[in-house]
Amino acid sequence: MAARRRQDRVLVRRSPHLVAYWRRGVFVAYNYATDTLAELSSRSCELLDACDEWTPLDELSARGMIARAAFAATIERMVKLTLLERSDRAVDPRTLAMNTLRPWNPHVGFFHAATRSVRYLPAPAAARLLQLKASEFPQPSSIKRYRNVETIDLAPVAPLAHDEFVSVLRARRTWRRYSSQPVTRDELATILALAAGIQQWVDADGIDLPLKTSPSGGARHSIECYVIARDVRGLKSGVYHYAPDRHALQRIGGRVPAARLRAYVPGSEYFANASALVFFTAMFERLLWRYPYARAYRAALIECGHLCQTFCLTATKLGLAPFSVMALADPLIEKDLRIDGIKEAVLYAAGVGRRPRGSTWAPRPKGPNPPIKQNPRVSVREGRARAR
Repeated sequence: MAARRRQDRVLVRRSPHLVAYWRRGVFVAYNYATDTLAELSSRSCELLDACDEWTPLDELSARGMIARAAFAATIERMVKLTLLERSDRAVDPRTLAMNTLRPWNPHVGFFHAATRSVRYLPAPAAARLLQLKASEFPQPSSIKRYRNVETIDLAPVAPLAHDEFVSVLRARRTWRRYSSQPVTRDELATILALAAGIQQWVDADGIDLPLKTSPSGGARHSIECYVIARDVRGLKSGVYHYAPDRHALQRIGGRVPAARLRAYVPGSEYFANASALVFFTAMFERLLWRYPYARAYRAALIECGHLCQTFCLTATKLGLAPFSVMALADPLIEKDLRIDGIKEAVLYAAGVGRRPRGSTWAPRPKGPNPPIKQNPRVSVREGRARAR
């Protein structure tokens, strides 16, 4: 009898992180906190609807939505699928983490979770699929045109044509080949300082806000940097967190095996041969504190792009071989960085190596480089520049 009374006090409710939709003709519910997808029957939809608030199990059973003989098993299955929560069970840590983003959900939570894990095809299979697609659907034009409107040709960049800044911009490329000679710790330090280091502090009503070389909405600076040092002269191999205020590396993990480095970047395994790989993660709570609307999630993505471009340009100025890559194995990386993937999540990666001897541009991992054609509209010939 006592056991019966305890059972009567158990409550259940619908998970607060469910999105339901039709998927290939089947109605499904996706728990974006736990990354769980489940098919929904009409009965399960009715049951979920009845559990908007904490509801006693005996009261739910008495409603007769589920046959009494199958009721306990049905509830247990829905709890296991994270469709329902029980008051006598510990809350899933992923649910607690997603709760911190409540003002942004379901918009942000659904998008963020649903795009974390992607099945990447091996490079040969991806190439074949792309060829097949191109034969059925022509590639969209890389140029947009307006017809029958006034067009004003702009002057080329003659005043800056031979400026060092312009040269660095034009020299930036994604490198996929690297010398066996490593970059140095000082070179890596320079890139991190200029891309992610805090340059100044500004007093905003008694609160010191950091300023970096890249803009950040509200000076939130939500992006953190983690360095995977594979072969950096003067730096022990391992996993490091970059402290932007102290301009220091904090070693939080040991050497990463080559196979795991390749697994970080599926389909782009050649990047694992670089001297260092840098992951950019977002601390969403920094943005959420100031911006309680879901659009602010975009700020983290944009800020990440700012930092990555500065990283690549700085490495280019140093004569090194930088790259950036977005095809990542998020869960694997986040496990090694010891972050939860929700409150703090990996968004992007960059890296750097030393250029192979004799190479000026290496866009392909193998084979000869493709021919290059200058765009005369923005590229000024030396003679013409002097004439001006």
